[in-house]
Amino acid sequence: MKRKALFIAAILVMCPLVFGQTCPEQIYSNLGDCPFAYDPNQVALDPYSGQRLSLGWVAVELGHTWTWDGWACDPDGDAVVFSADAGTLIQEGVVYTLSGQATSIGLHYYNVTVTDVPDPALQPKPVTGTLVVAVLPSNNAPVLCGGRPSN
Repeated sequence: MKRKALFIAAILVMCPLVFGQTCPEQIYSNLGDCPFAYDPNQVALDPYSGQRLSLGWVAVELGHTWTWDGWACDPDGDAVVFSADAGTLIQEGVVYTLSGQATSIGLHYYNVTVTDVPDPALQPKPVTGTLVVAVLPSNNAPVLCGGRPSN
């Protein structure tokens, strides 16, 4: 009985490695829900599907740090490597964290690329998505005073 359980466990572990992973269908962020105007032409275009790949959006006040977490999956079970054209990217397996410092007001477009690492005989296939970061002016808190204002 114990051998049978070990055999079944081994099959469950080996099948994804031999036959690839089952990746969930990726649903990209709808920038139509974004609360600020952006340039859709700045959002990366997937060369395989032809759709714009929006990772999402972040709004941050000037001078603050922002972070964005994401992940990738390869249906062939290949390892993946992430890169970014700006900001600081940290990868832990199939998960990444992109962060940056909001140093200038306006919209900033950060491209994150994931590339699979297939057998040496095959070409890697990169996919790039775009994170839109809106850096807003600082909003200072009002001052609350007692008594009437003096002129």
